[in-house]
Amino acid sequence: MPDEFKVVKIGNSPAPPPPKTAGKKVAAARHTRRKSMKTYPRGIIKGSRAKSTKFEAVRDPAKPPPMKKSSTLRILTEKGVEHKRQSIRKTVRNMSDGKVKQTLRASGYPVSDKTPPEIARQILEGGVEAGMIVAK
Repeated sequence: MPDEFKVVKIGNSPAPPPPKTAGKKVAAARHTRRKSMKTYPRGIIKGSRAKSTKFEAVRDPAKPPPMKKSSTLRILTEKGVEHKRQSIRKTVRNMSDGKVKQTLRASGYPVSDKTPPEIARQILEGGVEAGMIVAK
C-alpha cells in the first residue's frame, strides 16, 4: 500500500490565480509637497447661527462673537411640570435659611430678617418656578 493519500473534494475547484497586470507602471505623485492652508476654511468663518458672514468688532477677542439669540418657548407636559416642580422643591428644601433669604435679596425681593423661613421658601419656590429667580 502506498504511504501517501491524496484527498480530493468533489465539486470543489481550486482558487483561480490572481489576475496579472499587463505591466502598467504606476504614475508618480506630481505634488509631493503638502499644501499649506493660508486662510481659515470657509466653514469655520461662516458661523453656526449667522446666515451671513458679516462680522462685528468686539473689544475682547477671546469672547465669542455676538450672535442673535434664539427665542425658544418651552412647553412642558403635565409630567414635565410636576418633575420641574419637584426638583425646585428639592433644591429649595436643601438650602439653608440664610441662603434662601440671600438668594431672594440678590434677585431683588426685599425679605426682612423677621420673615419666617417657611414663607421665604414659598416665595423662592414660586419665583424659581415662574422663571423670575435663578437658584442653584
